Amino acid sequence: MNSHGALPRLLHAGLRLGFGLLYNQLAWTYDLVSWTVSMGQWRAWQRTALPYLRGKQVLEIAHGTGNMLLDLVSLGFDPVGIDLSPAMGRLAARKLRRRVGPRDWPVPQARASVFALPFAAGSFQSLLSTFPTEFMVQSPAIAEFHRVLRRGGVFVCVPAAQIIGPGLADRWAAWLFRVTGQSAEGWFAPVVERYTQAAFAARVERVQLPRSTVTLIVAEKQ
Repeated sequence: MNSHGALPRLLHAGLRLGFGLLYNQLAWTYDLVSWTVSMGQWRAWQRTALPYLRGKQVLEIAHGTGNMLLDLVSLGFDPVGIDLSPAMGRLAARKLRRRVGPRDWPVPQARASVFALPFAAGSFQSLLSTFPTEFMVQSPAIAEFHRVLRRGGVFVCVPAAQIIGPGLADRWAAWLFRVTGQSAEGWFAPVVERYTQAAFAARVERVQLPRSTVTLIVAEKQ
């Protein structure tokens, strides 16, 4: 066996297992883990997507523990959330019940796959996903995004961030993000091309924060 090729494969397999546990059995640790590995910047990274949204009807894809759903409600959007993980669905529902006022409750949630979204064509003005898994580059999912968006609607995705702070902790976090692929740069052009082929006008946006650079994919339905 080629040891140079085996190590990356083992690392990738270990990361997939770890992420699987984090999204399911260990979902209750997700907010703490994401805050820790980002050196407290995770929520700021997520919120860079908000200025690019259009209209009020927003579908959050892979809503996780519900933080962005809370943000959307507080800003006057009418959000709907989907996630395939039952554990994430329960966590988000509890968080929303505690923090959303009676006027805005309930926030609709569904357990659903991105490959078969349970919504009619043209249901949403915006789609939102922050730090998704590889589904965002898969053609069947992209076709579903296109289907449920209205004409002129937009899919906004935050797939990566790069920590640039000078401190030792920031350098360690930057290394961790490189190892896990969260700050990978090489695949953005192929992703934009894939969305372009699916009748989106797609582009890369970068938002500079004090200690990091956040990369977004913004894809408008033609």
